[in-house]
Amino acid sequence: MSISASRRIFIIGQTILALLPPAVCAQAAPARTADPAVGEYSSATRELIAGLRLDPDGGFEYGLTVGSLDERARGRWKREGERIVLVSEPRPTPPSIAPDRIENAPGQPFSIRLLGPGGQDIPMVDLRIDFETGPPLESYLAGGPWTWPASEKRRPRFVTFSKKAYGIDSGRLPLRAEDGKIATFRLTPNDLGVVDLTGAYLEPNGDELILVRRDGSLSFSRISDASPAPSSSSPPLR
Repeated sequence: MSISASRRIFIIGQTILALLPPAVCAQAAPARTADPAVGEYSSATRELIAGLRLDPDGGFEYGLTVGSLDERARGRWKREGERIVLVSEPRPTPPSIAPDRIENAPGQPFSIRLLGPGGQDIPMVDLRIDFETGPPLESYLAGGPWTWPASEKRRPRFVTFSKKAYGIDSGRLPLRAEDGKIATFRLTPNDLGVVDLTGAYLEPNGDELILVRRDGSLSFSRISDASPAPSSSSPPLR
């Protein structure tokens, strides 16, 4: 790797690591041997930047931004042979969606809205409608009411909202379609943007660490070594 490329990775890594909660360091920690994996890491491509920190006390912090997606995680790590196994603490609560109310819209075709806590329409969420017979109808919300197709004459039974990248999955919710009505559903964010890395692991690949998780893998390059180990009386990461 060239000096300029290494410098670019260092700068990008420091930028995203600055967004992570700071590690708590002790004034006078008892001497102990740190795991060689302890330190700060970054990953950068044209559209993605990510940061990872493994602390000497067994805590980790992670953050990523790519396109419109931002995610973060924190928790504990432990070594199992060559691998570093991650456990998110506390475990995040995924977003939830529930039926809200039926609004009147005289003279209009049946439509569906998904609203956030402030009453705003939620865009770019996938929509699946299941019927008594036949294949499902699949579409997405563009950021306003989704209008029932005039050509669809079947009776719907359930609607499912989903967005895998954000951990959104409503499960099947009962749906009744009537002209002149708007069925609204409400999204509760909970820990939206916090990813559960429990079960994910890091494995070495030369000078890099590869983060392996259910939905893929990501390579990280080291940008700094370990900070002094915190004492047993230090408060937990926040």
